[in-house]
Amino acid sequence: MKISSRGRENRRNARVEVSKGLWVAWRSDGPSTVSRVRDLSMGGIFIETQAPLEEASRILLLFSLPEGEIRIEGLVRYKREKEGMGVEFTSMSPADRVRLRELVQRLNA
Repeated sequence: MKISSRGRENRRNARVEVSKGLWVAWRSDGPSTVSRVRDLSMGGIFIETQAPLEEASRILLLFSLPEGEIRIEGLVRYKREKEGMGVEFTSMSPADRVRLRELVQRLNA
């Protein structure tokens, strides 16, 4: 995979462009939704969705992977109408951080 240079320039972590095979379940106040992941880093994600949440919305993310589940809390930093939203990760357990790091490394290999 290749590192993405698209998007906001104030990122702390480079994002890895993701193939069409990675999905994330997410929810805010309503029911859960499952969407494709466009790119991912240790600090955030871009989720493809026709109905992005408003900026500053809190969001819960769940990845179901062979290595185990990763649960992350995040904050919508920007949205692109009918395209998706950029989410900054705000909280995750140490074990989830380890699994996320392994996932990012695997995608970047």
